[in-house]
Amino acid sequence: MLKKMVLAIIFMVVPAITYAETLRLATLNCEFLNTKKVHIKYGEKFNFDGWDEATRTAKLEEASEAIAKEIQAINAHVIVLTEVGNESDVDILLQYLDYDHHAVCKSTDTKTGQHVAILSRFALSDVLKEIPGREFYDTEADDVDGEKDTGLSKGMRVTFEFSGQTIYLYGVHLKSEGGYSEADGQRIAQASIVRRHYLPLLQTGENVIVAGDLNDKRGDPTLRRIRGRDDLWGDLIQTGVDKYWQQVGERWTYQYKGDRNQIDHILPSYSLRKDINASVHKTTEMLEGYPVTDHRGLIAEFDL
Repeated sequence: MLKKMVLAIIFMVVPAITYAETLRLATLNCEFLNTKKVHIKYGEKFNFDGWDEATRTAKLEEASEAIAKEIQAINAHVIVLTEVGNESDVDILLQYLDYDHHAVCKSTDTKTGQHVAILSRFALSDVLKEIPGREFYDTEADDVDGEKDTGLSKGMRVTFEFSGQTIYLYGVHLKSEGGYSEADGQRIAQASIVRRHYLPLLQTGENVIVAGDLNDKRGDPTLRRIRGRDDLWGDLIQTGVDKYWQQVGERWTYQYKGDRNQIDHILPSYSLRKDINASVHKTTEMLEGYPVTDHRGLIAEFDL
């Protein structure tokens, strides 16, 4: 009896042990998963117009079902999708998935029709469908008169709660490599816009994550700019470095002419630094002999 009384007192006095919860967050480039350019997934040229509307819709549904299998295999709580279509196109994808919450950015990319979408198992609040701001860039390094300005054509921010913490998640897709020096300058300028937008949150101790297709490699100027490595304030963590990976040789997300690089990134604030594990999802689904996407999904797990 005395033993039982002692145990009861211990259970009353000692607070309950709390265990860390793991947030699984991912990003995946879906490669032209939109009505306007879905033909590219099937090996057609960029400006191909040989399909009628019904054919395009059928092909998008087929491709969406295949992409959905990749997303299911990634099995993230929250996933940032790049190169998807508008709200109607994303609705086609969602019919094959079980995410209760989603948001689609307001895109100004009329050339490709691409958008960014965020799918979540948690409620999304404070949804910003575009990241405001303008930034200058030089079209050529040695041309002082070649100055232009740019906005962020495909980007958004959402907020969600996990394990009692608020997470501010930016989903972005920066300018691609085409265009050489001008594209490089524009991409860095877009990175500045994202940096300028999240910095006030970072300075007040909020949890921030930037994720998506940034179209540049670890350590390149775009990544240094968006992380804050070239200014005086706090920077974001690069989950692509060796310390967060068990299989370092697998950390590429895109392959072009045999050259493998990581151009998709998940960049969390220092407040989320504890116990990060990064990995990639290897694409397996095919469409008429073509991989369903030319990217591999990037995954980061955070113990909170």
